[in-house]
Amino acid sequence: MGWKEKLRKDEYINVGEFIVELSLDMECPCKDGEVYPAITVYDYKTECWYYIDEDFPAVNNFREAWEVAIKTLEEYINGKTPRLKRSPKKFASDDVIERFIRALKELKE
Repeated sequence: MGWKEKLRKDEYINVGEFIVELSLDMECPCKDGEVYPAITVYDYKTECWYYIDEDFPAVNNFREAWEVAIKTLEEYINGKTPRLKRSPKKFASDDVIERFIRALKELKE
């Protein structure tokens, strides 16, 4: 099973020193009915969680969230710099971002 199918089935994948996890982000109660993909990343080396801070479009269901997540990860694999954050005002260190980029390149199919 390839990484895309594994992410869809299990909602997470192991990538080198990282776990990439997909979920949905929404306000509850869902006053406007909009949900967004949420991609979190755990780094085994630093033992810290990060989140991918992109301007994700609203989606209707988990399948659409999966499609957005795949597109985002493919952009990173193809050279776009990941927007990994520890908090709204704090980006991941350069070392974490560089290791994450190297790990993602292992996903090329």
